[in-house]
Amino acid sequence: MIIIEVKKNKFVNIENVFKMTILRNEDNHTVYWRFYNNDDTFTSSREFIDEQEAQSWLSMQIVRAQGTGEIILL
Repeated sequence: MIIIEVKKNKFVNIENVFKMTILRNEDNHTVYWRFYNNDDTFTSSREFIDEQEAQSWLSMQIVRAQGTGEIILL
């Protein structure tokens, strides 16, 4: 099980996610991840400055969670 904290007190088990998208916030032009579960429910991550920062963050969180077997706190 690979669990990461995507926002304060919001956790996602990456193994249950079937779709991830990066969306742009039109108000302040930041981006955020949206993680979709198998039953069409979703949760959104914290906001990032740009897509590169969002992708780097996600990659690092998954690697850390796999390597340590722990929940990563942001």
